[in-house]
Amino acid sequence: MNEIEKRQLIIKYSNSFNSLNLSPLRSGNISIKHKKQNYEGFLITPSGKKYENLSDLDIVFVDSDGKNHHELNLPSSEYNFHLDLYKETDCNAIVHCHSKYSLILSCLRKNIPSFHYMIALAGGDNIVCAEYGLFGTKDLSNSIIRAMKNRKACLLSNHGQIAIGNDIHEAFELAQEVEFLCECYYKCILLGKPEIISYEEMQKVIEKIGNYKKS
Repeated sequence: MNEIEKRQLIIKYSNSFNSLNLSPLRSGNISIKHKKQNYEGFLITPSGKKYENLSDLDIVFVDSDGKNHHELNLPSSEYNFHLDLYKETDCNAIVHCHSKYSLILSCLRKNIPSFHYMIALAGGDNIVCAEYGLFGTKDLSNSIIRAMKNRKACLLSNHGQIAIGNDIHEAFELAQEVEFLCECYYKCILLGKPEIISYEEMQKVIEKIGNYKKS
């Protein structure tokens, strides 16, 4: 994809935050890895702007040193963890949202166990909840990197969720899956303690899902 196409996709999926009730108004952020001239980096949603008002030119390019290349707009206040995730993982796109059920469960500051086999979509036998850190800080970024080890998604304590992918379509779809799983788990624990799929069985699921995606 060229730069214009990436900018348009960021706007498209940012607007989907609101239309799909994944994140209200200005909350959350989206980025896509990008190389601009001689700079490695990423394109990301700007700080403080309603998604419905975004244009192509509002999207900010941040290089791999964390430098903002936009003359007017600041990048999302949480660009730090995007920067670090691109350095520490093989992902090409990142979606962070304050979806209702992921936010509710993140306030419990507990990992989501393998109550359903589709937990494996996040890369392991649970969805890890990153330790709390003030938004936009290096502390939060470090917590996210730890929580995302061998994972494609995680919760953020008292905050929401993050999903990564090989492209923006995959990352956004995973964010939707995580929100659905969070809603299901929330409703399960209202009724009682759900039965948990064993670690050994989840390893079989992870392998099978990996093979399925390759076919």
